Amino acid sequence: MTFRNTARRRGTLALVAAAAVLSAALYVGMAQAGGKQHRDGRGGRTYTIGLFGDMPYNDLGRSQYPALLNSINDAHVAFSIFDGDLKSGGDGPCADSLYTTSIANFNRLRQPLVWVPGDNDWTDCWGRYGPGTAPYSDPIERLQHERHLFASTSQSLGQRTLKLTRQSGYPENVRWVYGPVVYIGLNVQGSNDNYPYHDTDAENPTAPIRSDAEIQRQRDEETARKQAVLAWLDQGFQYANRIGAKGVLIDWQADPNFNNEQHLTNPHDYDAYADYVDAVRSETEAFDGQVALVHGDSHYFKVDKPLNRSSGGGVLANFTRVETFGARNTHWVSATIDPRNPNLFVFEPQIVPANTG
Repeated sequence: MTFRNTARRRGTLALVAAAAVLSAALYVGMAQAGGKQHRDGRGGRTYTIGLFGDMPYNDLGRSQYPALLNSINDAHVAFSIFDGDLKSGGDGPCADSLYTTSIANFNRLRQPLVWVPGDNDWTDCWGRYGPGTAPYSDPIERLQHERHLFASTSQSLGQRTLKLTRQSGYPENVRWVYGPVVYIGLNVQGSNDNYPYHDTDAENPTAPIRSDAEIQRQRDEETARKQAVLAWLDQGFQYANRIGAKGVLIDWQADPNFNNEQHLTNPHDYDAYADYVDAVRSETEAFDGQVALVHGDSHYFKVDKPLNRSSGGGVLANFTRVETFGARNTHWVSATIDPRNPNLFVFEPQIVPANTG
């Protein structure tokens, strides 16, 4: 090819070089994280990640947990995401050893592990499940302790690590890019996102009675954190649009109870989630690619499309919700990212044979 305009030629060569650098960077990022990837024949790369949370619960879960971690290792995933809850609510106090043991278990995974917090890790430590959580009974202090242990560096957990971008002031809120997908981890919690009411506290007669001042202190925490989460979510979608990502995967702990699918009779059990649901809907409607929300909390594996368009039209087709296993079901979910597939994400349950009894 003959270039008649030297300036145009230089500009074209610069664009080609930049594209090559970007392509190489994406490939290197995937290779450094490890895991299996393969070309799809059209320039993209297919890879698989692991999704799990709400475990290990009780003695049974702790006995089954090594088999689950081995199963994820054997699958050669590119990385995994843990969507919160390091123990069951009734498993005793939120002691320092809970967190250090959990980190040691996560670091048994050969590939990177990205963590987001769960309500049993901090919001419920005030005594929601009875006095057995004492003396570690300040939820905000426990969250700060988790941040110090899990989110004090730019690296994920696991024997190999991913570099994460963390939100200032809320370092558990993270973002990273892998292949054609932007991943966003958020601190959105079960137990109504730590927005408490006296009537829901009274559902457990063995729980301590929180004062009006303590109720308000926790509400203030939730209000400030929600503002930060919604800002981080919006920034994540802006970033995805800016780099031309094909998809966004959001991971948080709480089951947002779409359309009151749990048939809850007391709105105080779930009224904190409406702002999050509205934001996810709005961001998804404005995004050209696929969006997935992965969460735990209710321990019932499902893949569905629970959102309709804000205009009152049909289903929001480019949004998919995935709920991971949990509690006594010590299994995990795989997500295969396939750029050839119009749906981009393919979610499958991964049953650990040793844990089916």
